[in-house]
This record gives sequence, C-alpha cells and structure tokens, in this order.
Amino acid sequence: MRNKGLICLILIVMMMATGCSSKNTQVETSKDGTKVQDNKEQEKDSDIDAKEDNKENVHSDEDNKKEEIDDMTSASKREESKLDFDSIPEKVAVGTIGLTEIFDALTIDLVGVPSSKSHNIPERYADLPAIGMSMQPDMEKLKSLELDVFITDSALQDSLEESLNDKKIKAEFVQTSGYNDIIASIESIGKAFDKEDKANEIIGNMKKIEKEVMDKIEGKDSKKVMIIFGTPESFMLATDMSYIGDLANRMNLENITDDMDIKSPYLPFSIESVVAMNPDVILRFTHTDPETSKKMFEKEFSENPVWNALDAVKNEQVFDLDPHYFGVVANIRCAEALEKLADMIYGE
Repeated sequence: MRNKGLICLILIVMMMATGCSSKNTQVETSKDGTKVQDNKEQEKDSDIDAKEDNKENVHSDEDNKKEEIDDMTSASKREESKLDFDSIPEKVAVGTIGLTEIFDALTIDLVGVPSSKSHNIPERYADLPAIGMSMQPDMEKLKSLELDVFITDSALQDSLEESLNDKKIKAEFVQTSGYNDIIASIESIGKAFDKEDKANEIIGNMKKIEKEVMDKIEGKDSKKVMIIFGTPESFMLATDMSYIGDLANRMNLENITDDMDIKSPYLPFSIESVVAMNPDVILRFTHTDPETSKKMFEKEFSENPVWNALDAVKNEQVFDLDPHYFGVVANIRCAEALEKLADMIYGE
C-alpha cells in the first residue's frame, strides 16, 4: 500500500478504536457568543481520511498542490458487503465497536470484542475477552480463541490481512463508512448468521424513519450547509463523500463543497475563503470528548471575528452534533441521525 494510503488508514483506525487524531490543517475561526446545541453522548467507533485536494481558494495558500487520495472512508461509494459461509460460524470475534452494535442488534453471540478507551461495549458482550484495539488487534489473543471467523471493517483490510493470514486466522471484512454500507452490512450479516428476519426488521425500521423524514421535509427550501470536522489541532470540511455529508445529501441540502472538484471525504480549508459561500447552517462534529470539543469550537468561534460575517452565525444556526449519532463513519443509528439532522435544520 502507498505511504499516503497507510497514513490515511492510521488516522481512520485510531478514531474507530479510541476517539480522534488528525492531520495538520490550517484554519482560522471564530464568532463571539455563538449559540449551539449541547449534546453529550458518546459516539461509535469510526474512521477518517483527510487529504489535500486543490480547488480554487478553499484550501489555505500552502495547500495548493492537488493530490490523489485513497477514498476508502467514502460513504456509499463501494460495492455492498457480502458474507458467505459454508455453515454458520459459531466462534466469532469482531474488530470494531460499530460491529459489536450490529451483532448485538441481531442477537448474535460473540467470543471476542475490541478494546475501547472511549466507547461502551454492548452489555451482551461485557464479559467477553478483549482482543485489542481495532487498528492493532492482538493476533495471539485472536489465535488463542480458535475462531471460526474474525470480522472487522474493510478500511482495515490492507493493514491487517497479511498478519491474519500469517496466523491462519480466517477473516472477513465489511463496510460501515456510509448509510448504504450499514444497511448492506446488516443485511449480509443477517443472512450469513440466519438472522434474516431480525435484519429485515432493523432495515425496515430504518427505511420507515427515512421515509418519514423525507416526507416531513418535502417541499421545504434547500439550505446551504457547512460541515466542520474538528479536533483540538485542526478543522476540516466534510464533503458529500463523508458520512455526515452523505446524510446532508440525502436531505437535498447544499454542501458548500458541492461545486468543488473533490476526491476526499475531508479537506482542509481557510475560513476567509468560505465567507463568500455564506452557509445558512453550520454543523460541527468531532471524535474527542463532547465537552472538550464544545469548548474547542466555542473558543475558535469567539476569537476570530471572520465568523461573524456568516448568516449561519448571525442567525444562530450553528449546531454541535452528538457523537453518539454523528461520527466519521456510519453506525446502526444512522436513520435516527437523519431524523435528528432534519429536526435540527428544519425544526420539529
């Protein structure tokens, strides 16, 4: 794998396992007294890819070299996940928190689960052996469990497959980056483990919620949104190739990145260049602790008067997204996330 791809992968997996790490991104921010929603729940494991992609003046002056990027975290851009076993596996371990949530919803027993410093394992699996972090599972622990199969996220395939093969650990990889990925993975896992009725029930409920949301917002004026992914070190814009950008696109919202020649879910930006785009709504999300993140965003928005020029700030349409529903990758709550986003932007 290319060095760039490896760097992307490391970033993605660190956030799936424990919370967030980020690239060096240049951003200047601020607004005095921005009113935001206070959300405090934690979020599912997840993943991030941030590469520079030159387009007009959205990047900072230092980011004017266009780069090809690895889109393995892009939402709804890959083929569906499909598992195929000769018989139903009995001894199964999974590699991400998000997958534990799917297996829990499908009432499938496991024998091993990932370690996590920031996310809760479903109660069903609370007493199971921990196999290590998503990015670096303990191969000896996996081997000792004498698994029928180890299942983890496809974003980790390039970094883990060789080691798994060396240890003769059978592995399968499923996709969870976007809304459609989650539905496809639930369907595939349900079929492979003889839980099709439960999978269909979950998917049916998700589609019911989605239809209710779309019916509710039908005929409403589209709004222009700016989606900011933030860490204590950097800010990036989320495009329609990201999970939250994908949700916004489903609601026919106009992302300020829509007119850019983008090949990445995330890209660095300069706030001065975004002022001309003047979003109606600003959505802010992160993988760090919600309280820490809220303080980070408030500090940035209060120390740079440039933010005051944006309609979203003037009209108090700046929202902090609850990481329990909104993260870098999708989770089993993505239909509920769509519902929450619609209520946030268009009112209940």
